[in-house]
Amino acid sequence: MKKLIILLLMLALPVTAVAKEKKHIKTSEDQECSECHGAQMQAWQEGKHGLMGVKCLVCHGSTDKNFVPKPDIYRCRGCHGEKVEDVEKKLPPKARDCFLCHDAHSVTARFHMKGGK
Repeated sequence: MKKLIILLLMLALPVTAVAKEKKHIKTSEDQECSECHGAQMQAWQEGKHGLMGVKCLVCHGSTDKNFVPKPDIYRCRGCHGEKVEDVEKKLPPKARDCFLCHDAHSVTARFHMKGGK
């Protein structure tokens, strides 16, 4: 039993090390996201959020202060509170992720959902 616990801990340690907060590389104040992330930026700008003027930092934060490489569902709450509540009701905490159903940057549905919602 002790060997099993040690083995599980050994497997979990690399995962927790990777899960640490990732920092964005240092950028200049006038540098645009598209300089390094052109494809993602194009998908975003052509999607509903980009057309509405929502900028990268709304989801990802500032590259020098509160950067988040993979934003969680709670970043969406400001504009999509009802949808976030719906996901909270239907999915367990570890499965709550907008990107299970939506593409990360175009935010289009990955598949047709029941009822057209």
